[in-house]
Order: sequence, then C-alpha cells, then structure tokens
Amino acid sequence: MRLYALVLLLIIGCGGWRCAGSDMPVRLPQPGSNGIFTPEPPPTPSSSGLRIATLNAAFLFDGVGDEGQATFPHKDDPELAQAHLQRVGAVIRMLDADVVMLQEVENEDVLHLLLQGPLAGAGYTPYFVQGTDTFTGQDIGLLARVPVDDVSRTDERVPVKGTDDTYGVSKNLIARLNLGNIPVTLIGLHFLAQPDNKERKPRREAQAEVIRRVVASEIAAGRAVAVLGDFNDHDEDTPDAAGNRPITNVLAIIKRAGVGASDDLRNVMASVPQEERFTHFWDRNDNGIVEEGELSAIDHILLSPELHSRVVDVDYVHAHDPMTYTDHFPILVTLDVD
Repeated sequence: MRLYALVLLLIIGCGGWRCAGSDMPVRLPQPGSNGIFTPEPPPTPSSSGLRIATLNAAFLFDGVGDEGQATFPHKDDPELAQAHLQRVGAVIRMLDADVVMLQEVENEDVLHLLLQGPLAGAGYTPYFVQGTDTFTGQDIGLLARVPVDDVSRTDERVPVKGTDDTYGVSKNLIARLNLGNIPVTLIGLHFLAQPDNKERKPRREAQAEVIRRVVASEIAAGRAVAVLGDFNDHDEDTPDAAGNRPITNVLAIIKRAGVGASDDLRNVMASVPQEERFTHFWDRNDNGIVEEGELSAIDHILLSPELHSRVVDVDYVHAHDPMTYTDHFPILVTLDVD
C-alpha cells in the first residue's frame, strides 16, 4: 500500500516549477492531520539574510546500479527513485536556502538529477566528496548558491574507548567558503545510527572526537564553523519535543571544540520552543501514524560564537508528510553576514 502511495504522489504532485519529463506540477502536501502531527504551511522567512539548511534526504538514490546492502522502498526501482527525488527536490526548493547540506546522497550524479529536475533554475552548484560507507552507499552532498573555495573530508580515526579498535566518520564533507566577509567552514556529517544503542555509544563518541578535532583546527585557523547534519543523537543541554536525553556525550564533545567555554559551539535548537524541536519521525510500531514519543531531534546545526551571534531566524520546518517524502525534517537558519 505504501509503494502505491509513493507512485500516486508523483502522479498528482511538483508546484510552480515543473518535474523533469512531466508537465504535472510536484507540490508539498496540504496541511492535514496524521496522528499527533499536522504539516505546517511552508515557512516565510521573517528576516533577510543568508540561509543555511540541513536535511537528511532518506536514500536520495537513482534506483540503478549497486545501491549497497541496506533496504529502502525505492531500491533498484528507477521510477520510485525518481518519485522520491522529485519530492526531496520540492522540500529543498520550498526552503529557498543559499546553502543546503544533504545526508544520504548516493553520488554526485544524483545531485545533478536534482538540478536538472525539481531544482532547475534554482541557482545551485553541487559539491560531493566520496565517503567510505560501503554498506549503505550513503554520502554527504552540498548545494550552494554562494562560491565555495574547496571541499574535502577527514579520514582520521581515533581510539574507541574500552577497545583496541579505532573508528572514524565514514560520511562527512568539509566545505570552506566566505559568508559575507566571514571565512567559514561547514562540516556536514552523518553519524552511526540508533541513539539508544549502548553498544554503539563508544563508536559514536569516537566519531564526535574526530569532528571535534576538525572544528578545533578550523577555529585555530581563524575560521567560523558550522557543524550540521544527522548526528543520530540528542542534546543534553536542550531537550527535544519528546524530552529525549542522550546516553552519549556526542554533542557535548563537539561543542567544546576550542580551548575554553567562550568558543564553545551552540545548538540553534535552543532558539525554538520545545514543542517545535523535532527533526525525525520514527514509526516504532509501523502503523503509519505519528504517535507520542515518535518525533525527536537527532539532526542539528551547531554554530561557533561568531556565527551564532549573527542568527536572526531559526526554523524547524515541519511542512511535509514524513510518511511519504523523507522521515526527517529540515532545519533552516538565517544569518546576518553583512
């Protein structure tokens, strides 16, 4: 039944823009009830400025070739994959962000498919660095309307507490650019899943240490830093809509990247009311209804003090149905960089 719904959305759906190969418009769903969740209207930015966003695109794959060992509804199905790409593109276009960090991207070709289809004419340049997650085949992608000086990644590995192993961040992207006259480093990431899995705690904390070292190095070089993406973890300092608390120190490790408290990174989530603090829907009982405790915040944007002081607007955008588009919601931050 769910696969039928996916196809139906492609048939009825792409907005004021056009879908690739179709004359039918793809638009976001109209607000309607889904258990305790009701999609909101698309955001209207309240302030002018430069907008940065993060979104887990939920296996933004093309449905052909080797697509890893994980399972997902549109795997090895080009038509369903195209439908999913159109829906993700609709969410991105609705955000109208200047910089968008995407998680769960298959490759650079998929980013080009976005730009040729639902994001045609949106002014983005794609950036992609091949990662090392061979199981899922997922990587990080970046779309930017502002010039990007260079993109890279870190392959550093650090010891895993209590073991003889080392661990790194298979999915990360580091972009250096200027926002206004501010030299900025964006660090996109996607950490190991399952926030409540105690066995994975040491490895995810090792991943956090890898990113902390990158942040510290960039700050020491005189750059402002934004760390954004799917942390697969909660923030001890800022409880989400469900009141989740972490079993790890992942966010705390990354936040204290510098030499003292004055340069700690800050989570933009603290800027929104607690009831709005959710970025992910986990359908625990697979009944297709959003129920109490199934909305949480595991995606985050952490900003160094110079960028945080320039925040003029934070929007946790809940404008799509997580059952049919992506089960993650984007975070949109507007900065005054003039």
